[in-house]
Amino acid sequence: MQPAESILLVDDHALLRESLAAAFRNAGMFSEVFEAQDGEEALRVAEVLQPTLILMDVALPDGTGFEVMPRLKSLAPGALVVFLSMHRLEVYAAKAFALGAAGYLSKSLAFDEVTRALGEVLEGKRVLDPNMSLPAVEALGLQASTSRLEDWPLRQLEVFYCLLAGQSTADTALHLGVSEKTVESYRSKIFKALGVTSTPELLVKARAEGLDLLIPRDARRDLSGSV
Repeated sequence: MQPAESILLVDDHALLRESLAAAFRNAGMFSEVFEAQDGEEALRVAEVLQPTLILMDVALPDGTGFEVMPRLKSLAPGALVVFLSMHRLEVYAAKAFALGAAGYLSKSLAFDEVTRALGEVLEGKRVLDPNMSLPAVEALGLQASTSRLEDWPLRQLEVFYCLLAGQSTADTALHLGVSEKTVESYRSKIFKALGVTSTPELLVKARAEGLDLLIPRDARRDLSGSV
């Protein structure tokens, strides 16, 4: 197979990204290897350089790959997008495919497994991490185009984000500029919506279902200045 024109690697972990870039260059699979450390840089690079394939993490410092994906497809419509994530969750794969991704792979795969999968993508196939369940992904497919959080009001999403970050009711109220009673009201709604009865149970469910990375960027406030 002739080398594909180019690949863009999008990951904020510099060591991993640079190691992958060096490995791809040594493998000779791509004529050019580009890098981006976050979503905004990926958009700028993709628009100018129009890569053949984009290998992107789900968790990025300025949002998620899911949020970046539609804009990437708009700016570089010919690019094939494959997610490479530490999260081996069927709900993420279903979301990726619903957004038009050509593949979803986990970072635990050996490099030769990744290159083999990317080769299949370049041949027009859709690929899934071999350690994930395709039937489970397909079962989630119909509902993955929209997140189960999509109908939640912004304030409820903000409270949810603070809960997942481990903030107390008082800190959440102070951070959002609302009363503790308001926070407690939204917390009750969140518990009911997700079928849980306590914050520990909420945390377990949210992590297991990957809900933390499905929270829209607008609801993810900077908590660095919180008390």
